[in-house]
Amino acid sequence: MKYIFVINSFTLKDEINDIIHRIKEFSIKNGFDYEIEINNEDNSTEDIVKKYKKCKYTIVAVGGDGMINRVLNALIDTDNILGFIPCGTGNDFYRSASKEFKKLNNECDVIKINNKYFINVACFGIDADVANNKGLIKSKLIPKSQRYNVSVINSFLKYEPRHFLLKFDNEEVEGDFATVAVCNGGYYGSGYNIAPNFKLNNNMFDVYVVEDANKVSIMKMILSMKKGKHEKYKKVHKYQTNKLTLISNLAINSNIDGEELESKKFNIEVMNKKMNVYFNKKLINFVTKKNWMRR
Repeated sequence: MKYIFVINSFTLKDEINDIIHRIKEFSIKNGFDYEIEINNEDNSTEDIVKKYKKCKYTIVAVGGDGMINRVLNALIDTDNILGFIPCGTGNDFYRSASKEFKKLNNECDVIKINNKYFINVACFGIDADVANNKGLIKSKLIPKSQRYNVSVINSFLKYEPRHFLLKFDNEEVEGDFATVAVCNGGYYGSGYNIAPNFKLNNNMFDVYVVEDANKVSIMKMILSMKKGKHEKYKKVHKYQTNKLTLISNLAINSNIDGEELESKKFNIEVMNKKMNVYFNKKLINFVTKKNWMRR
């Protein structure tokens, strides 16, 4: 098996040389056949991955959840395996995978949303605003680990509910909602446990809907997600399905595993073909030395 490490240079500028050194050291010690690729303005992640589309390699995304998502989308309809080393600010798929995956090679459901794909969480409403606005917070005075919390406050100051229609196979739900989250994995927002009973490989996904309420109540419900305690609230509803159509009267921004997607209508379904995911905790710990957990 050959390993192609694809490093996100845009978010790892200060750490990239150290990360490359550790990848090389681990690979040599463990007898890996490997190459290292670094994305840049002239060599996108998608272009790098597509070079190997006819191979049967393990393509290892080195970066955050958005980087994993970009590699995943480039791997669709190939026989390559998805690997990852979490070096971002959120690393929420790692949190999900570390609870579910017990082997080096694991099957994982892939969720299609319009013409894109994801494996962790897609959110709509205030949660998407929080996630999308987090990247706008550049102050060095605010640690990366706290930028999500700061974005929560900023987003609540501008909060307005969204009107959604959710179409399940045998049910429709319509109303004004603070947020809708579609969950294959269990974590988003740098550790918020949105889906406490998630499964990455059960051909289903969980849907959480939070009804509109006053800002104080919504804040309490959102913050309770940190420890997965939000299901106790009457305005929080959970559904489980393998197919969902989400419609809004206005075009809205969503956040799909760290990537933005705007539309008035989202067709969401579990794909028949699963993604093989390489989860090497020794590799992850060696390369990151768990530094991202302290950010």
